[in-house]
Formats: sequence, structure tokens, C-alpha cells
Amino acid sequence: MSEELCEISPSAAAALDIAFWDIRAKMDGLNLAESLGGSLKDLPTDMTIDLMKPKDAGSEAARLVKEGFRSIKVKVGRSLVEDLERVRAVRNAAGAGISIFIDANGGYDMKDAADLWDKASDLKLDFFEQPVPPDMLKELASLRSRGIRVCADESFVDEASLHRMIELEAVDMVNIKLMKCGGITSAMNLAKIAREAGLETMVGCMGDVGISIAAGAHLACGIGPHQVDLDSHLNIEPICQGPSVVKGDLMLIDEPGLGVGLNEGWQKWRV
Repeated sequence: MSEELCEISPSAAAALDIAFWDIRAKMDGLNLAESLGGSLKDLPTDMTIDLMKPKDAGSEAARLVKEGFRSIKVKVGRSLVEDLERVRAVRNAAGAGISIFIDANGGYDMKDAADLWDKASDLKLDFFEQPVPPDMLKELASLRSRGIRVCADESFVDEASLHRMIELEAVDMVNIKLMKCGGITSAMNLAKIAREAGLETMVGCMGDVGISIAAGAHLACGIGPHQVDLDSHLNIEPICQGPSVVKGDLMLIDEPGLGVGLNEGWQKWRV
């Protein structure tokens, strides 16, 4: 996809790029994962617990574990005291066998981010996604030097920002989102650069509907990320038949291309 379109609207570029990959896979009679060099499989995804009261967060965590989710993302970044209580409530409800990580969306300064991680040391968190604002790459590197496993989201927007983080040794992981980077073609390139630098990858999402969630899931089958964070379509009225989530796994349909079809009435979602 052209760099010019990606600069104007990464999401528009991603939509076109996904459509081209879908067409190519269908012409080859392959599902998209196979076109990307992988194999179709059910993928475990995490589920997000938002900025809610700690008691409610604990109840939500218990529900998710009962439904079969093995990984939970907890939103933080608003109040250090309440954030810690929320994460602790989630761990207590989920138990020791569930992977938990936290995401501040850049909501902390470096001191509060370090304080939260230190105070939550007994909770065995997997990593800290975007603890500080996007432009604070040196602060990300400083947090990582303290032993915090750092994942970049908002700081990671393109190849230039990725190379800068690699140069600073600022992160352990990067969150690849199709709507953020301009589509599958760009995502594959960024994943390759990250892997060659020894970084882990996450395949994540914005406020994606099922079509782009399916594309992200097929991408994950192709690149084998450390983490899959593809849950936004579960909070949006479905416009297509997939992918469904069963016991914490994204269930992809083995058909040529994306393997999704539009539901009746999808037109009302056109922009």
C-alpha cells in the first residue's frame, strides 16, 4: 500500500491492503494464514478489563476465567492506588495460573509507572504495555533497565519509531495493529524487523470489527506472536460471521481468504 495513503489514513490503507490479501488468497484457493506462510489454527486471545472499580474487575476476571480465557489485560493509568487495587483484585479472582499484563495507554509518568510495577511485584505480571506517553522513549528504556518487561503500543507507529526503540533498547515487545501500521504487508515487514532485533511481538487491535479481527488472527497464524490481543469485536455489534471466541480461543473458518461473510444489515456500519 502506498506510503502516501498510509500517512493520510493508516486505517484506510489497512482496509485496502487486507482486501488485496483476501482476494489473492481466494484466487490461490488458500485461507489467508496459508498465504502468509502459516497454518490455520485456533488462537488463544486475551480479554481486556477496563478502568472499572476493583470489585467489579474481580468479578469480571472470575467470569473470564470461567469462560476459558487464559490471559487477561488490565487497564491502568488513571489512579495509582485504585489501579493497584484493580490489578490485585483481578489476580485474586483469576488465580495463579492465568497470565496477566497491564496497559496504561501512556497514562503514567515514569515514577508512577515504576511505583506501580514495584508494588505489584507479588502479582507476577507478564509485562507492562505503554506505561508512559508515546514520545518518552528514553523513559521506556529507563523502565526496562529496572527490570520491567516493556511493550510499546502508541510509541510504535512505523518503521522509523521501531528502529529508534531498537537503538535505545527501550522495549521487549511491540504491539502490531493492522489499523495503526497500514495493513498486513506493513505488519509483516515490521514483525520481521522486530524478530531480527530479538523483540517479541503482539498482534493487537483498535476498535476493530470482526473483519479486521479475522485479518489480525490470520496474521498471527503467519508470524507466531508472543501475545494475541484481538478482542474488540466482542464489544461491538457483529457485522460478520467470524471469528467467534470459544473458551478463550479465536475460531477461524477454514475457507479461502479471510473466511468471513457479512451479516444482514451490515450496510448501516458504512462510514
